[in-house]
Amino acid sequence: MSQSSSQINKYLKSLQKHLTDEHPDNPTLANAVKSFRKMDYVGHSMGLLGKDESYATFVTWWPMIAVLGTFSAGKSTFINSYLELPLQRTGNQAVDDKFTVICYSRHNEAKTLPGIALDADPRFPFFQISRSIEEISEAGQERIDAYLQLKTCPSETLRGKILIDSPGFDADNQRASTLRLTQHIINLSDLVLVFFDARHPEPKAMQDTLAYLVSASVNRADANKFLYILNQIDVTAQEDNPEEVVSAWQRSLAEVGLISGRFYRIYNPSAAVPITNPH
Repeated sequence: MSQSSSQINKYLKSLQKHLTDEHPDNPTLANAVKSFRKMDYVGHSMGLLGKDESYATFVTWWPMIAVLGTFSAGKSTFINSYLELPLQRTGNQAVDDKFTVICYSRHNEAKTLPGIALDADPRFPFFQISRSIEEISEAGQERIDAYLQLKTCPSETLRGKILIDSPGFDADNQRASTLRLTQHIINLSDLVLVFFDARHPEPKAMQDTLAYLVSASVNRADANKFLYILNQIDVTAQEDNPEEVVSAWQRSLAEVGLISGRFYRIYNPSAAVPITNPH
């Protein structure tokens, strides 16, 4: 057995173990790896697939959920609330300048690993992201740690799925590269949550998000996987003008062609401003 075929065999064994560990009561996914091995045999014998390749690396084995938006839209606070763990740093300023891939782990504590660790993760085809980084970065794959990091945590709500938290576009020094990588992540994701800040619903504050996340999604064949979320709507409680804020937000979306879709207004009770009158 050649070194390349040995590596792909190791990859498939690791994938099967991950699937068994996260879904011990449902062997369907783990058994599917066997079917991919049969497909690989055909692909190798016909010269359609290299000895160091497997069709199993071309699919996402866990649902991928991308959380995108401006730096002040409350993405990290939302993720922490969903996981019921203070995993992501939060704040009104940009606190993360990398994409954070968040996966389930049976270990009792959360861990942060460099982006290069994603190349060895068999749960989804991050080798493609590595190739994208080679294209957008002059330093090539060695720069993967400048764009990506991996975090694992024991939250049960994360079992069987993967979250990707994005850096805020407004504060990123590598804006062009980040936006290109964002489009690649959107293509890989099964669900895309696009967050907006209710404190700044006007078009100017959302310029990057509108141009790169909304306009580009309008005519996509998979446009139904996008959810548009106006977060931190609790800030309107004191002014008593939620209708005006929502109207301004939806007008901004309509100006870039988004006149239909799934729109949500939310806030996090644990991080909300005091609301004297809930009505």
